Amino acid sequence: MAIAGDVCLDMPRGDRAVPRLTGQSRRKTAALLIAIMVAALVGDPAGQTPFSVQELAQYRLTTPVFTRFTAASRSIAATIRTDPALQQDPLFSREIVLSDDARAAATALESRLRTHLAIVRALADAKLSARDYTTFVIALVAARLAHGFVQSGAMRRIPEGPAASNVAFVDAHQSEVAALLADLGIDG
Repeated sequence: MAIAGDVCLDMPRGDRAVPRLTGQSRRKTAALLIAIMVAALVGDPAGQTPFSVQELAQYRLTTPVFTRFTAASRSIAATIRTDPALQQDPLFSREIVLSDDARAAATALESRLRTHLAIVRALADAKLSARDYTTFVIALVAARLAHGFVQSGAMRRIPEGPAASNVAFVDAHQSEVAALLADLGIDG
């Protein structure tokens, strides 16, 4: 057995050395493995695919995704309430919620969702990607705004298609949507 630094080289047969980590090398290796696992969970925000206007405009809200979205949002809301950084710089800032550039807002939100470890866990537990969550919340907020315009008489109707379907979804789930968005800090 030969020792080179913190690596112990066992020589079981002939001249083939089998490395075995000892001491500080074991701690360094563990830290490296943890860093790789976190990077895999968080992903590379710079490597994300940009949202397309079509992707956002054609998205349809559905009950199965709403169920997962609700589970993730409850965990995210709890994180928002306890994380001083998210209280200082809200996840759902006015710039994101009321942006006139949905693509930029979606990209910014997805990036933030992918870089906060507690939120990454909440999304994973709910079996939603940051992109799916982002697309759903952008469509939900837009549909809620349109629903409000229709209810107030500012708009008579929504043209047929995904937007009309999403407004009908919000109408069918008004109380749950209102409570959930309020919990996330998105004003009604």
